[in-house]
Amino acid sequence: MIDLHTHLHPPRLFAAIRRWFAHHSDWDIAGQPTEPHDVAAILRAAGVERFVFCSYAHKTGMARELNAWLAETSRELGGYGLPLATVHPDDDDYLSYLRVALDDGCIGLKMHENVQVVAVDDRRFDAVYEELSARGFFLLVHVGPIPWAYPRREGLERIGRVLERHPSLQVVVAHFGVPDTAEYFQLMAQHPNLHLDTTMVFASDAITNEARDGHLAAIERHADRVLYGTDFPNVPYPYESERRALEALGLSSGALRAILHDNARRLLHFA
Repeated sequence: MIDLHTHLHPPRLFAAIRRWFAHHSDWDIAGQPTEPHDVAAILRAAGVERFVFCSYAHKTGMARELNAWLAETSRELGGYGLPLATVHPDDDDYLSYLRVALDDGCIGLKMHENVQVVAVDDRRFDAVYEELSARGFFLLVHVGPIPWAYPRREGLERIGRVLERHPSLQVVVAHFGVPDTAEYFQLMAQHPNLHLDTTMVFASDAITNEARDGHLAAIERHADRVLYGTDFPNVPYPYESERRALEALGLSSGALRAILHDNARRLLHFA
């Protein structure tokens, strides 16, 4: 398996995130690890070959230092974990910060619209997307405030505008595009570089699991553009829950292998 969507943060930021969940949700995640080596050990024990991890600059003035931490953490993990960069468009030098991060070992960009209070189709990101495309890197984007609330189609339309302007950009939409999953599958016909990840959708007690119903045929048909992700360790259930739920869907063995491994391997340019 390759897990395309996990989170690692510097200690102070991780503690603040955990406090937010404790005060604003009923998720029981206090027992989940936060130290990078502990997170990596759980993934390794679960059979994960490599994992991609991210953080996010939720305000100006933190992206450069955060990117340096992400890259250094990857090196401390011996390259087992692969980092995604973060940018904030209100920083004066956000494009140069991205370039430094990509040169330092980051393999793409993570954007979280709700946390960062940004829109994926903001014109200020055009140069960022051009840089990613030129390097063959990808964008992992959390569109809107899922799992808390989300006006239908708004995020979908923003993603559509990005892909119209940057057709060579590889875009992975987190959380299976809930609640617009069917529409995202339709959009794939126009945009061959559009992907969905499975993060927090298929586990039996996942908060967004309504998306798993009614999409089996579409998943099988588009299995080359669905990728395994978990949001670990910020999930209120064991790490294995998502994988086991995917295995129980009844997908063909080829589709399941593509989702759990092969698609990410291709996106990450592994030999």
